[in-house]
Amino acid sequence: MSSRSLRHRIAIVFVGLLVLVMGLVLALVHSSSARIVGHETQRELAVGARVFQRLLDQNQRQLETAAAVLAADFAFREAIATQDQPTVRSVIRNHGQRIHAQVMMVTGTDGRMIASTQRATAGEPFPFPDLLAAAEASGRSAGFRQMRNGQLYQVVLVPIMAPTRIAWVAMGFQVDDRWARDMADVTGLGVRILHSVRDGTPTLLASSAPPAQRTMLADVLVTRSQDIDAGGAHYAAARVPLDGGIEAVLQLSMAQVQAPFGQLQGRLLVVIGGAVAVFALGSLMLAGRIVRPLNELSAAARRIALGDYAQPLPPAQGDEIGQLAGSFEQMRTEIASREERIARLAYVDGLTDLPNRTRFLEAFGRLTPGAGAAVLVVNVDRFALINHALGHVVGDRLLRAVAGQLEPLVPQGGMLARLWADQFAFLLEGADHDAAHGFAGAVLAALRDPVTLDGQRLDIEASVGIALYPDDGLDAATLLRRAELALGAAKRRHAGVAFALDTGGEPAHEQMSLIGDMRRALQAGEFTLAYQPKLALGSGRIVAVEALLRWQHPVRGSIPPARFIPFAEQTGFIREITPWVLETAVRQAAVWHAAGLDVAVSANLSTLDLLDPHLGRRVRDMLERHAVPARRLCLEITESALMDDPALAQAHLDELAGLGIKLSIDDYGVGQASLAYLKSLPVDELKLDRSFVTAITESPRNAAIVESTIMLSHALGLSVVAEGVETPAELRWLREHGCDIAQGYGIGRPMTAAQFGEWLAEFAARTTV
Repeated sequence: MSSRSLRHRIAIVFVGLLVLVMGLVLALVHSSSARIVGHETQRELAVGARVFQRLLDQNQRQLETAAAVLAADFAFREAIATQDQPTVRSVIRNHGQRIHAQVMMVTGTDGRMIASTQRATAGEPFPFPDLLAAAEASGRSAGFRQMRNGQLYQVVLVPIMAPTRIAWVAMGFQVDDRWARDMADVTGLGVRILHSVRDGTPTLLASSAPPAQRTMLADVLVTRSQDIDAGGAHYAAARVPLDGGIEAVLQLSMAQVQAPFGQLQGRLLVVIGGAVAVFALGSLMLAGRIVRPLNELSAAARRIALGDYAQPLPPAQGDEIGQLAGSFEQMRTEIASREERIARLAYVDGLTDLPNRTRFLEAFGRLTPGAGAAVLVVNVDRFALINHALGHVVGDRLLRAVAGQLEPLVPQGGMLARLWADQFAFLLEGADHDAAHGFAGAVLAALRDPVTLDGQRLDIEASVGIALYPDDGLDAATLLRRAELALGAAKRRHAGVAFALDTGGEPAHEQMSLIGDMRRALQAGEFTLAYQPKLALGSGRIVAVEALLRWQHPVRGSIPPARFIPFAEQTGFIREITPWVLETAVRQAAVWHAAGLDVAVSANLSTLDLLDPHLGRRVRDMLERHAVPARRLCLEITESALMDDPALAQAHLDELAGLGIKLSIDDYGVGQASLAYLKSLPVDELKLDRSFVTAITESPRNAAIVESTIMLSHALGLSVVAEGVETPAELRWLREHGCDIAQGYGIGRPMTAAQFGEWLAEFAARTTV
């Protein structure tokens, strides 16, 4: 029952839609036909009216030509001159018969008849004095006029010259039903000639209609409507004025115009009816074919919905239902295949075919409890630059090449995964510190092999961050985070490899509390500056001091700088501390400058400070505010700060040097900057790291390094400061080998500004003695 109902509904819907569409088509055709009929009617009336007017003009010209020929005939003029009326009547009768003119008249210049083919005697007045008056005024005249018997004629009046005008000859065509039918045959329109008399009731003078239809013109005779209904027929009319209240009514039968369109609509109805019938039958047959196999497909769909992909669908037929069944079968196989692909996408990186982060985390979860492991995060150096310069397509190919270089290194039981972008991770089960370090070296060695893409050689390097399980964390997320922190340290140091343990790890709870304490300390004035003197070895004078930050905590007491300064740099709080340090140091320099002390003050800048776009403006404002000469301020920068962003660092150093500020490279020798690189920077001095100065008299290697550095620095125009000088022997060695300035406990410990004044007086007295 349900199948039959569905079949009927399908047929009804299809047929209904067809009927609706065909109805709209018929309505559109009917509406368009009505507009076209209206336009065509007006066009045919306009054309017929123009043709009718041209025929009138043609008849007039024919009459004028014939009259002119007759008026020019010498014998005819002689007969008129001699008053030979029989000859005149004979001539005009013969001439009229030749041109089929029904009216031929000759009248004298006095307006009286000489001869006529009508019943008129000589001497009678000319019947159309208005035409005669018009001819006398213009030389000739023409018009439509009724004779005494009521018959209408188209008349022309032409003068007879010998050589002066001696008479007038008038010729006319009768306007009757025959004339109207001739005009109708040419124009294709019905022609009625009407004359309106004084009482307003028009008189029909001529008609092209059959005699039986002449009585059906009541509407035409009474009204001046453009649309006429006569005897059940509909006409469109156009009126052409002729002369003296006489007008021609041109009529076009609407049935004549509508006939082609009516035939078209009739044929269209027949076609639509046949189409509806055929379509209804076809719809019923199609609906039956659709419904029959639907139950089979429905059952198959329920099986697929329940996850049963094993049972194939019944054999498909070759029609649309068969195609639907084939689609169901294809859906069954593709769903199974898609589930396999989904599982692969969930665990495999689409670009490199390596395991992804999710697979890596799951693999870590399957590690043997209690066994050690190492997580190595590998990052391609300068990959972003290569990707931007050569395009993402080359970048993707480079990542695939890197994966190909790393994959052979995976040991038994290990895993290589791509975490994201250019970052890869190794999981080494059972690896300790030494094994992880050795494996990292193998990774860096493998990636030093150049990669050639499209004939272009790319030399790449990488950095590795290592976190050990369980020392650096107990879960994969923590170990990855610690390894990424170590990776960042390796990149900053350009060391290639760094362990999470060596980077200080994540801030401990005590360090986390320092964030709020440092902010409060800055506001409460707990930070102070200590000044350590610098001795010029050539002159023996104290020429500068280094401002060193100290923190006196109200609860914890004195906190060593090594505990809070690295944390301040790591958290970014150093950007709030450095302005205070610079302001305090410059203010103290102003005090010493006012007191006449020729002492410069040095202050340290961190990486974040050096990358601050407002650093130059801030320092300039401080110097101007405190009236301190720029050469009384020295800013010390570490090599690592220079290497994080060399281009931006050099731009800011150029700005500071342009102000006249002295610049110094701090802790030289422990970073990666070379003298060849430093010579391009606007720096004034190098500070040798204390690790090279300590026991310089006992270590030939340290002595050689320091001596060569002093010589090269002097060659580049740089002064050398040795820090960490603690013994007289070290101080003497540095003086003998040309070192410019020394700093350390062997000269003076860090002290307050007040203590420095007293110490400086004692030092001056001691050296003078």
